[in-house]
Amino acid sequence: MITYIYPFRNREVERVKKSLDSLAEQNDKELEVVFVDYGSTPETASEVQHLLLKYSFVKYIYSYSNGKPWNRSKALNIGIKQAQTDYVLSADIDMIFHSSFNGLLKSLTDPIKVTFFKVGYLSKNETYDKNELVPESYSNQRAKGISLYPKEALFAINGFDEFFNCWGSEDEDVISRLMFYGLEMNFYNENTLVYHQYHKPFKELKHKLLSKELSYNQVRFHNDKKRKLNENAKTIKVNLDKNWGEIIDEERYNTLVNTPVSRTITSYKTDVDFFLFYELKTLNKGTWCFKFVEFVPDKNINFKSVLYRLWTIRNSDLKIKEEYSLKEVNDLVLKFLLYNDLDFHLLVDSASLELRINIV
Repeated sequence: MITYIYPFRNREVERVKKSLDSLAEQNDKELEVVFVDYGSTPETASEVQHLLLKYSFVKYIYSYSNGKPWNRSKALNIGIKQAQTDYVLSADIDMIFHSSFNGLLKSLTDPIKVTFFKVGYLSKNETYDKNELVPESYSNQRAKGISLYPKEALFAINGFDEFFNCWGSEDEDVISRLMFYGLEMNFYNENTLVYHQYHKPFKELKHKLLSKELSYNQVRFHNDKKRKLNENAKTIKVNLDKNWGEIIDEERYNTLVNTPVSRTITSYKTDVDFFLFYELKTLNKGTWCFKFVEFVPDKNINFKSVLYRLWTIRNSDLKIKEEYSLKEVNDLVLKFLLYNDLDFHLLVDSASLELRINIV
């Protein structure tokens, strides 16, 4: 039997239904699904749980990971540790599986091989039914998101690298490390049995804007740097200093989110830098909350005065921006927290950032 691992957060529930319907209609029905909800809103989580009641082969797991960026590696690792079978498939709620797919998977299981599949991309107007689907394009060997793994090998390398946040590189990296471990890579492209439901293309622009969907600018390139570092060093094991595949429980989450604001920090560069690179390291053990707001210049300074204007003209080469935008604060804070593997909850709106952090 194969375990399909579905990582999820705040996506269209209708896409989930189409994907699970395709599994319910498999010719070979011997399968299980571990559905890992990585911190959806309570409303979405409730809707998804109600939907999943229709599918007896699905096990639902909720990790209280909202307030942290999306991390497919962590969600997949949770599923790997919960799987009751010897082989797992990294799935996605965007996928539709041909009725013969599960039977094929069983024939491809091999303790020394990882197999990934050609995916057919459906057009906007294509709808799921029992008829054959006709993709408008196909993936190549670079796309490894839908892959069949021997679970024992994943445990041997400590699963997916949990450094990778938001989007990109985690699937290429895990297969590279499995090959260093001694497995073979197999690309199945004889038939198209996996279909990708249409959705709007990924937009890199969203990482350049302040958003409640936590991210930072150029995150994809940071991920790729880590992938190349692992590859060049022939790294096999990752997540060495952490309990990989950890589920964040409700009690731990509530401890963070119910902590009141202890101090407000302006976006003035010195304030932010001093907090991140010194103050944060000196905090006592416990849970803290800090609020970041836009810097407002001293009202006593007359920025329209003749003397001030003359000074800025004569010293234009010395003029520097003294404050960060809230987006810049967001990016600095997120990178610092993630690179130092700290336990945090970050709440973002247009006027402020609220950082809750647990110091152990």
